[in-house]
Amino acid sequence: MASELEKNFDEFSTKFTSELELVSKKLASSRAVFLDSYARIASLSAWRQYHLKSRISPASLDFFIEAQNDALTSHAFARLGCWRSACQALRGFLANTLFCLYYMDHPVELALWKANSFKIGFSAIHSYLESHPVVASVNKPLNGLESVASEYKTLSHAVHAYASFRMTGTTHGTQLWTADKAALGAWETREIHTIGAVNMLLTSIFREDLEGAKLPLLRQAVAKCVPAAKHAQYKAELRITLV
Repeated sequence: MASELEKNFDEFSTKFTSELELVSKKLASSRAVFLDSYARIASLSAWRQYHLKSRISPASLDFFIEAQNDALTSHAFARLGCWRSACQALRGFLANTLFCLYYMDHPVELALWKANSFKIGFSAIHSYLESHPVVASVNKPLNGLESVASEYKTLSHAVHAYASFRMTGTTHGTQLWTADKAALGAWETREIHTIGAVNMLLTSIFREDLEGAKLPLLRQAVAKCVPAAKHAQYKAELRITLV
């Protein structure tokens, strides 16, 4: 048994690394897709560097850094053709962003969380943000919360292996990666909507810090993620120019 297991292990190791190399080479032809993805993720770095690190506590910022790492993990998995894991990482990105926003307002609960004495889920934080006076004062199409909830629900299907997210659905066997262009397009859509929704939510919460000529580099980064059709609304309703 031990000898057979070792033989199978060696065969598997050779097979999955060679398949990974082949898939990643095929996906390299979609460089433009991944470059756009990287530009969207750069908006998270802009939020962190130009605003959040001086605006919220280091302990709250740690959640946002983890969210940023989740977004990069999703990007990396996508470039390897590991689509379900890429979508799971996107859900982690949403969850950690909401944790950041909740704990920046709740230092006592954060201290309890560090002591393993407090726990809160996505739905409860989403409800808290819905009733938050700053967020609630922004029209729903602009504050991003509806999109955050919708994307979290969709990405949860990947976590629970719904048929449309399975890596193994068409093979009837195990499969770690695939260069399927339809899967690439589906992941790209999820990432666009997810990172866009977070940028809209952050812009709503911190809108006073982005008004007029404030934080131009951050506003430029946000502009790449928020749908262009909404830019005029942001200027008219929130006095934020996205360029």
